[in-house]
Amino acid sequence: MYFVDQEKINQTLTFMNEILDTLKNHSYHSPVEYLALERMAHVFIEGVLDVGNMMIDGFIMRDPGSYEDIIDILTDEKVIPAEEEAVYKALIHWRKPLVHEYQAIDHQSLEQFFEEHAEVFTYFSKRIHTYLQNELGVANAFSNK
Repeated sequence: MYFVDQEKINQTLTFMNEILDTLKNHSYHSPVEYLALERMAHVFIEGVLDVGNMMIDGFIMRDPGSYEDIIDILTDEKVIPAEEEAVYKALIHWRKPLVHEYQAIDHQSLEQFFEEHAEVFTYFSKRIHTYLQNELGVANAFSNK
């Protein structure tokens, strides 16, 4: 039997959607705004990775060997479509600069990246929910509560 904590997944997806809404509705020009952009981008990336890992663990998919491998597994298991794989891998590539090379972030490129791929990212929650519904059917997911 699978253990899928839908409540935790839903909390993460809701927060990610709030981040996307904020990213879409603001522009970034000042140092404080750049820091906000960096933080939102980083948290969004971590959300994709966290939800991906919860799906992989919950449905006993193969173990990922890297962040990119999480995206490979989600694609292989048809959680996200193959056409979106490159976008998610490009998203994951932003993690290293945001975490380790933070003194040299190209904020215009980061903002442009999220603008260009906002539609794909908006569908992430839907794709996760669709997969959960298809795999769990009428059975309820288990919860820690």
